[in-house]
Amino acid sequence: MASGNASYLNIAIKYGVIVGIAHIVYFILMGIFGLHDIIELSFLSSVFLIIGIVKAISSYKRANGDTMNYFSGLGIGVVTGLVSSLILAIGLVIYISLIDSSYLQNLQASALFPEGLSLLALFALTIIYGTWPGFFIAFIAMQWFKRRDHTLPNQI
Repeated sequence: MASGNASYLNIAIKYGVIVGIAHIVYFILMGIFGLHDIIELSFLSSVFLIIGIVKAISSYKRANGDTMNYFSGLGIGVVTGLVSSLILAIGLVIYISLIDSSYLQNLQASALFPEGLSLLALFALTIIYGTWPGFFIAFIAMQWFKRRDHTLPNQI
């Protein structure tokens, strides 16, 4: 998938770590301001994922002489989403296990998660909720970043 001078995987991991740290900082700030009870606010951190994926694709394209493979862009989105959500999932497990186990009960009480939500299920859902949007965000972003001469096969 990688072409040119830069590896899409290295760039995606770098931005995934940055986005993951931003997710953790946002989560901590929510806790400091007493906003953990408003579960819907946690979904605002998706803005970090959007910015991170767009920056990663832009960085990869710039590093490769303003050209890129369409599937490399999609790969960047998936890997960035996977890495960032893995970091957030680990942070949530540590937070719930060591600091505040009542946060899991808050999630169970919300309409967004099932009542029997376990820590393992939360870990898996967090990764899924970050990886799939990463693909879709990259798909949308690639409409902007793809080559100017990009056409479908058999098109004039």
